[in-house]
Amino acid sequence: MLRLERVSKFYSAGGMVSAGFSKVDLEFQLGEFVAITGESGSGKSTLLNVISGLDSFEEGEMYIQGQPTSGYSKEDLENYRKQYIGSIFQTFNLINSYTVYQNVELVLLLSGYDKKEIPDRVHQIIDKVGLSGFEKKKASKLSGGQKQRVAIARALAKETPVIVADEPTGNLDSQSAAEIIQLLHELSKDKLIIIVTHNYEQVEPYVTRKITMHDGRVAEDKQLKAEDLLPAVELKAAKADELTFGSQLRLGLRNTFNIPAKFGLLLLVFLFLCFGAVFEYVSWQNMGDSMDDGWSEYFRYTGKDRILVTKEDKSEFRQKDYDKLAGISNVESVVENDITLDLMIGLAGADGDGNWWGSVFLSETARYADQVTEGRLPKNAKEAVLLVGQDSYAGDHLEEITKGKLELTDDYSGRSLLTHPVKVVGYGFLTEKQLENLRGNGSYSDGYLCMNDKAMDQIRMGNLVQYCTQEIHFADTIMEAGGRWGSYPIYSSEYVPEGQIYIPEDIAMASPYEAAGQDLRLVNKSLYFEDTYTYTVGAAYNKNNCYYYLGIENLDNVDSTAIYVSPKDYRKLFDKENFQSSVLVADEMLVYETEKAIKEAGYKTLVVNDAKISYNDDFEPVYDILILMLLIGGLLVLFFITYFIVKLILKSRNVYFSTIRMLGATKANCSSLLKIELFVVFNLAFFVSLATVLFLKQDTLGIDMLPLMMSYLETGDLMALYVILCAMTILLAARYARQLFSKTAMNAYKEEV
Repeated sequence: MLRLERVSKFYSAGGMVSAGFSKVDLEFQLGEFVAITGESGSGKSTLLNVISGLDSFEEGEMYIQGQPTSGYSKEDLENYRKQYIGSIFQTFNLINSYTVYQNVELVLLLSGYDKKEIPDRVHQIIDKVGLSGFEKKKASKLSGGQKQRVAIARALAKETPVIVADEPTGNLDSQSAAEIIQLLHELSKDKLIIIVTHNYEQVEPYVTRKITMHDGRVAEDKQLKAEDLLPAVELKAAKADELTFGSQLRLGLRNTFNIPAKFGLLLLVFLFLCFGAVFEYVSWQNMGDSMDDGWSEYFRYTGKDRILVTKEDKSEFRQKDYDKLAGISNVESVVENDITLDLMIGLAGADGDGNWWGSVFLSETARYADQVTEGRLPKNAKEAVLLVGQDSYAGDHLEEITKGKLELTDDYSGRSLLTHPVKVVGYGFLTEKQLENLRGNGSYSDGYLCMNDKAMDQIRMGNLVQYCTQEIHFADTIMEAGGRWGSYPIYSSEYVPEGQIYIPEDIAMASPYEAAGQDLRLVNKSLYFEDTYTYTVGAAYNKNNCYYYLGIENLDNVDSTAIYVSPKDYRKLFDKENFQSSVLVADEMLVYETEKAIKEAGYKTLVVNDAKISYNDDFEPVYDILILMLLIGGLLVLFFITYFIVKLILKSRNVYFSTIRMLGATKANCSSLLKIELFVVFNLAFFVSLATVLFLKQDTLGIDMLPLMMSYLETGDLMALYVILCAMTILLAARYARQLFSKTAMNAYKEEV
């Protein structure tokens, strides 16, 4: 059945070669209970390891059922152990974190048994070795004799024809040792039992054959009870199917949680990996944003929370539109007078006192009313409240600002926004988050000047004038006028009757006849409307008659190319409702989801931050490559730090994997179990990290920087990080497995024990 012909085992260390045993010739049959004895170093344990396939041999041949094994690979030896060999060890080699039931169940799972037939088999075997009632007890809590019975039960569970035992009673008291030898003797009736022992007297009453080793050779091979031998029959191999995926998953999950200290340490390591990757990613993104600032020719407020909204038909907004927009999820506020968001106001002392207090944005009073801490809200168009940062220049001079009056001018064009000065009657301070949004928009604003609706309408109408262009149709001539850069600005004058228009002399010269009394058609255009008005030319003014017609004493002090209409006609031209508004979102991270919802409600949109032109356009490709390289480099550093820490933690698991390999697991099985274990811990760590990210986004801790940093993590970013970290985890497990399983099971075990 099992035969060795001139088999030798050699070891090499430090350039020296030594023999474990040499030129051994032995043959074994079913029904034998063989004892191998000899002094320490005689080669008996080495011989047992070769017989059991735990170690290879260098010379001779070993046959199993007449088939040679010298050409066996590591995988062939694994299969040989699984089919033919059940091993019992002096140190038991139980999985101490498993129960008695789980230790016996393990070998059945490794042999590919169906999970439905396993419970009955396990209970029968446990009963056979006298451990009924101990199924749920951890192996670490058993006595030495009980542990050896579990080891025997585990060997029996495989139903292999050969059971080898290396000093099975070496760590037991005399009573337990006697019970174990008696149990092995009973098993030898239909199996081949080979034990290595120093205490031959203990096994002498039962053995059928005694082999004595001396100095690496067989000194004696004595047959004691030939009558116990079974007739030569074909050897029946044990079941040796593949470990099923379900069983791999079951064992992997069991191994994840069976040692709390190991699980806790691995979880901490993977939390370090996940948080490290998250904060590395958001840090580079934040750095990229800070370096990749930009500007816009059309928008002064380019904050990430702003969405520009217009109507599909370019018509004016009505109250129902504002109500609809305000009802959309994540909309914090609707800025009706949207054009004022792009108007930076210079605060200068009125009456030529020369004081300059800074630049601010314009806003409706209602938006910041609850933040006014001193004074009162404005009652008319000549009053305002000021919201600034406490450390701003304007914030340091609030007392002086509130004493006098302010002249409001457009910072961009220098034009006056109102025909009268404004008195600041109340003030308050912006929050850190509001200041961060304000300054993160690339502006140098100190805060907001808030005015009532009447003043806002006046400023809005004056601002609209700057974005309108006109065509003047007069005397068969079409002239471009008005507009932001036009040559013929339009003003209102109390001197001009309704329905008439006063024009400069250079326009009047387009007609060969007297201009007064002729019709002039004016086309007023913007992005959203085009209106045509017909006026009668009431007068053509020049330096000599400008006081008479317009009350202007010196034409050199005003725009001599302007055209004038009555205040009522002026309002018809420019007193429009809003054609565009802006939505400010509560959560910048959801700005694109909010934009989508606004579009679905029937509006056209633009996320204003996307309209910026980057200062770094020329360097953006190089910068992106640099950021990518740094990100990859950082992830590699995290990977190797994690790998070395995990390697240290899992070193205690080497005995486990060596043991299950000796029990019949393949390298592939062990590698899969390791990957499942690390994969489960990684997923737990990742979802803890994800929950932490979501928590930090809520600004629960009151640290403004954290929600801002976390806002860079959108769903796609988290999915990409998950895939990358998942791949890193699998590579980490594969790298560790490759090192661990490059050795034979016995060599790996010896290094760890």
